[in-house]
Amino acid sequence: MLPLRSLLFVPASRPDRFAKALAAGADLVCADLEDAVAPADKPAARDAALAFLREAAGRPGRAVRINGLRSPEGIADLAALAALGPGAGAGALLLPKAEHAEEIAILDSVLTAAGSALALIPLIESARGIRNAARIAAASPRVAALFLGGVDLAAELGVAPDATGLAAARGLLVLAARGAGVGLIDVPSLDLRDPDSAGREALAARRLGFTAKAVLHPAQVAAVNAAFTPTEAEVAEALRYERAFAEAKGGVATLDGKLVEKPVVARMRQVLAAARAAGLPVPD
Repeated sequence: MLPLRSLLFVPASRPDRFAKALAAGADLVCADLEDAVAPADKPAARDAALAFLREAAGRPGRAVRINGLRSPEGIADLAALAALGPGAGAGALLLPKAEHAEEIAILDSVLTAAGSALALIPLIESARGIRNAARIAAASPRVAALFLGGVDLAAELGVAPDATGLAAARGLLVLAARGAGVGLIDVPSLDLRDPDSAGREALAARRLGFTAKAVLHPAQVAAVNAAFTPTEAEVAEALRYERAFAEAKGGVATLDGKLVEKPVVARMRQVLAAARAAGLPVPD
């Protein structure tokens, strides 16, 4: 799947909004079949979501959030995706309320049998999901990222869906995602009146180890992308550290009075990789 900083949701029941969502600048646009669609509208929305997914190629990426596998709607969504087979393109499938690695294994088996190349993004929205997050992240090579479903999780935990209330969950998900070598998507900002609030939340999430953030409105995309794109100063610093380490010929170097060793350089190379993925002109 393409490098991911931002994921923009659009209701699958509103195909008239698909073009605007795709033009908003998000790295991934997700047609939502779950929370955003009323029960009576789900069959028509499913058809629209599948049509949307058939064209998944290049940037922005396309995804569909299906209904939970414990619901009849979720089973119908999965059956429709399996029937689509390779026609699903190189998009992604978001699974809400993921709690067990076995759910990911089932999805993987069904998609593999159908010849589908869809990536998987499990949403972790419960205490049980948090407890099993490491196994969920490692359950299939299709898993591209975990997604913190913070609103549902906060309701179960009886806390506010903010940095303090979800601090423990965030830390555990960072360990689970990074341990499995997959991305980690932060919960959307619910303040639609202030697009910059999404950017501030994204910066805080990036410092914790998150790699992307979901958004609910196109106006939030630019601030979130900027938050997960290294600045010129960060790129310049990373290049200086990398050169200092190279000049030390594999040994330990110092730069500006600071120790430069392999773990430090590895972090700097992550900054450079993120910059290149964002299209910044970074020398090899």
